[in-house]
Amino acid sequence: MKTIAAIEVDFERGPLGTRSRLRDDLLGETVLRRTLQRVLESRRLAGVHLIVDVSQEHIAREAIAGLAVRLETHSAGQPPWQAYVASARKWALDAWRGGIGGVTVFDEAFNPWVLEFLARREGADALASIPAGAALIDPKLLDDMIAHFEKVREEVRMVFTQSPPGLSGVIYSSALLANMAKAVQPPGRVMAYKPSEPHRDMVMQPCYYSVEAPVAHATGRLIVDTAEAFRRAESILQKGVGGNGQPTAGEIAEFLRQEKHSVSSLPGEVEIELTTEDSLPHTTLRPRGEAVGRRGPIDEGLFGRLVDELATRDDVRVVLGGFGDPLLHPNWPALVRRCRTAGVFGLAVRTPAVHLDEAAIEVLIENHVDILNVLLDATTAETYAKVHGADHFDRVLANLERLQAAYQRTKQPLPLLVCEMAKTHETMDEMEAFYDHWISKTGAAVITGPSAHAGRWPDRAVMRMAPPARFVCGRVFGRAMVLADGRVTACDQDFRGEHAIGSLANSSLSQLWTSDAMRAVREAELTGAHNGTPLCPDCEEWHRP
Repeated sequence: MKTIAAIEVDFERGPLGTRSRLRDDLLGETVLRRTLQRVLESRRLAGVHLIVDVSQEHIAREAIAGLAVRLETHSAGQPPWQAYVASARKWALDAWRGGIGGVTVFDEAFNPWVLEFLARREGADALASIPAGAALIDPKLLDDMIAHFEKVREEVRMVFTQSPPGLSGVIYSSALLANMAKAVQPPGRVMAYKPSEPHRDMVMQPCYYSVEAPVAHATGRLIVDTAEAFRRAESILQKGVGGNGQPTAGEIAEFLRQEKHSVSSLPGEVEIELTTEDSLPHTTLRPRGEAVGRRGPIDEGLFGRLVDELATRDDVRVVLGGFGDPLLHPNWPALVRRCRTAGVFGLAVRTPAVHLDEAAIEVLIENHVDILNVLLDATTAETYAKVHGADHFDRVLANLERLQAAYQRTKQPLPLLVCEMAKTHETMDEMEAFYDHWISKTGAAVITGPSAHAGRWPDRAVMRMAPPARFVCGRVFGRAMVLADGRVTACDQDFRGEHAIGSLANSSLSQLWTSDAMRAVREAELTGAHNGTPLCPDCEEWHRP
């Protein structure tokens, strides 16, 4: 069987919109050359091909000088789904899947027309697609995947494995590439759940190559296209993981496990409350209205300083939400624009969508908001009124239809619409219909367990979702919550801000994030005390990613 490797390259921008780091020096070699050198160690590949737009041919030739790599040029441009994939992947950078709409790491750089042509021209039976920034890809793991494909090729048309992004590639049969080129869709749509075509999870099928549990469960982006991923790869190489400069997947997985709770100077995700004014002040599902109290609207100068600071981290995700409706801030469009002009990587808006009128939709589309998370919670007007104490259901559905019509008008798939339901005794009879409807309509839906906020809010959960044994709460290591009055809380369970760690009125977020107060909270988690704030001992949400 003939299998070739294909590496799609852009020397200007990464697939998710960050600046390309392929020519950056990573301890004496460029990121791209490290990727190519690792791939060239494979014993089962019949050839390695670097694919680049014709306008970058001269850069590519210089980049691969002296390596047994064939350069392929094209003028096909980006796939039509590239913006969709980039936005869908931003909240799942450290895992191979988990992106909105079933999008996976395999979708990030995938042009089926170019890959299919290459495989057909080379007479290849299969093609291994490998991220250009995968400077630590394991060649043995790649060979093992190819060997697995050779065994199951009569049953399946692709082989993948579970590993941190950049530690492995994905193998496609030439026939599958041809089909995906005709279908005009990325591989994530093949793997995603579809109510009309139910199937077993792909990891339960022969196309999955099983790796040891530490590799399958490890997280941490190893595609070197962000500053954080570069720092991670550099640290692995500097510390001599594996002892010979050629760390295996298992050795890298162990490093990631040990470094799982390291803390950067800024969090990777920040939720910002613009106001506590709310379209559903009497909802029973979440703290709102009088239960929260009045805060804000957030000071625009403070907000500007915050997003300027956040934008210094090139993979930061910002959620405009909190315990109110961001669309009720008197100048929310300017704040959305401020995020974009500052250069914030990922931007989501979390709202009941009651006030999602034509003007609001235009703001979201014009500013390329990645995700619109709508707190809908029902499939009927009766249930909506029962849980929210308001009769806005038909209005919200009309607003969402208006948004989807705008997609067609503007030929832009953003923001990605993600409707959410809290699973309670009142909503559970509609849960399956809700999920299947929105998965079919938009490709995304979220069912959440309602939080009792450490006993400070009525417990409406149908059943306890926390695992039987408590482990470290990951959110205090990677996610911050900013209230509309400028205070920063240790986590989003503190809806009244009673245990805030400080205020942005007199400190930067970095200062608060790395403060003694936050260090104490994290230390309490790492030592198993789980008492970093008065809320922590009674919290049931510590297992959330």
